[in-house]
Amino acid sequence: MDVTASVATESVYWALDGGIHHAKCSQRMVLTARDSQELHFSCLACTESVRLPLASVTRVAVAT
Repeated sequence: MDVTASVATESVYWALDGGIHHAKCSQRMVLTARDSQELHFSCLACTESVRLPLASVTRVAVAT
């Protein structure tokens, strides 16, 4: 796994509401773009963005 994918999966998590949330501020992220290789999410609360490779979506942690 490449370092970028590792950082991306640690930057987000699946919340119990079914959405992707930002690990830094715990706010729900918005899908702003996608292509054949990755999803691009933006956090409206802290204005950061995360590019998540499609291959790493299954490795995103789930909140418990």
